[in-house]
Amino acid sequence: MKKSILSDTFIPNWIVWSQAICFSVLYAIWALPETILVRHICLIIGALLSLWIIYQNRHLFLQKCAIPIWLISALFAWVSFHLFFLSTDFAVQYEEYTSIWKRVALGTIFAIGFGIALSSLPREKDSTGRYLWVLMYLGLLAPTLIYIIKFILTNKAKQWGIVVPDYGVLYYGSAPYYLPKTAYVCFCLPTLGIALGQLVRNIHQHQIYKWGNVIYLVTIPAVLFVFYAENIKNGMVYSAALLLVFFGAILFRSFSRHWAAKLVVVSVVLVIGSLFVVNSIQRNESWRAFIADAKVAADTQTYPQWKYNGAQGYPNNELGSMVSVTNYERLAWGKIGLKLIAQNPLGYGLVERSFGRLAKINWPDTNLHQSHSGWIDLGLGIGVPGLLLILGSLLLLLYQLNFINRGPDIDAVGSHNLLKVAAQWALFSLLIMWCTTEISQKIFFDDLIFWIALVGGVALGLKRGGNKELRP
Repeated sequence: MKKSILSDTFIPNWIVWSQAICFSVLYAIWALPETILVRHICLIIGALLSLWIIYQNRHLFLQKCAIPIWLISALFAWVSFHLFFLSTDFAVQYEEYTSIWKRVALGTIFAIGFGIALSSLPREKDSTGRYLWVLMYLGLLAPTLIYIIKFILTNKAKQWGIVVPDYGVLYYGSAPYYLPKTAYVCFCLPTLGIALGQLVRNIHQHQIYKWGNVIYLVTIPAVLFVFYAENIKNGMVYSAALLLVFFGAILFRSFSRHWAAKLVVVSVVLVIGSLFVVNSIQRNESWRAFIADAKVAADTQTYPQWKYNGAQGYPNNELGSMVSVTNYERLAWGKIGLKLIAQNPLGYGLVERSFGRLAKINWPDTNLHQSHSGWIDLGLGIGVPGLLLILGSLLLLLYQLNFINRGPDIDAVGSHNLLKVAAQWALFSLLIMWCTTEISQKIFFDDLIFWIALVGGVALGLKRGGNKELRP
């Protein structure tokens, strides 16, 4: 058994390892069809183990640094209040309440306890922590690896004479094992962010010659390949944003030690990122017409085609060509979504497709579903109060993490310890991902709240632990 640095409570190793296994399995298969039983088993086991951890460390929740966790708790209270006192379609909202919100509740309990358990490890260089991180990172990388394996089998199986079952190949459109592009963004982008964050951390600590850096470097082209092969434009945009943050974090710090090796690492990341991003831009003509399309999308009165999902065609832009469907619809829907939030600040009550239901009230002939912005869809669904609770928790955690364990020996201790860096980059990935992705639905919402709760538990532990216990 291992003594927690957070209190006098002993957290047995088997509990931490069991939760890490559940997390890795859950993250690996979370987006895959026909895996709901395994997902539920992982959530239930993780939550049951976390209940003990949370109870034993209950005194931690009385500190100011626990506010993000209380904000998420308040979210459940707000949703319950909305269902019973503000609902516009009680039957549909209750069905979602007993499905999506039940899973979110289980995931939140699991994540908080798991975060506390992870941050109870005595030091970064402890072998238990190192092996746990390997297991967790394999889980984080699994969705990317699964896609690459499926891509190879889909394109090479016949040539190699291999018979592949249906679940082993890629499908497009309505098929039993079809996976939407949104799923790849949701479960691959945080892994890219975490890989870049760990590279920044290791570079700042002058730990260039580590095998872990090779894995992190390989992660970058692997994730970018998924976005490129699936032609996921917003995935490429978010990846470019993460790469810019990566370069900024490197350029603002000294290269005085091992500058040649650091330059090599940065150059490799730059070349890899540029190849995929530039090719993606060249591959999609919509980028070149973005400004012209935006002008058309902004005039929702003159050009009302955004209401009909292509049923009445699309207008031309000032260049004389038809607008890019992606550019036009996302921008127009975003504008309309913001107007609907202003008109319905308490929300319709559903995580999924509240945009379409509210639009139907205003324009009965429309056939809209989602606005293609996760944050707007959440605002329309759970209202401004619910959206502020989620964003407030996420942003407050980013703020808290920035100041946890800051000290004179900043490279060796606080702001660059492994858990903290992973938490920061994962949350930032989620923050930008939800801006223009059609992601306000089922497992993607589960994943969002799980990450916030997990980081909340980690931050609570790191804040309580202080510099001394975390020093290598």
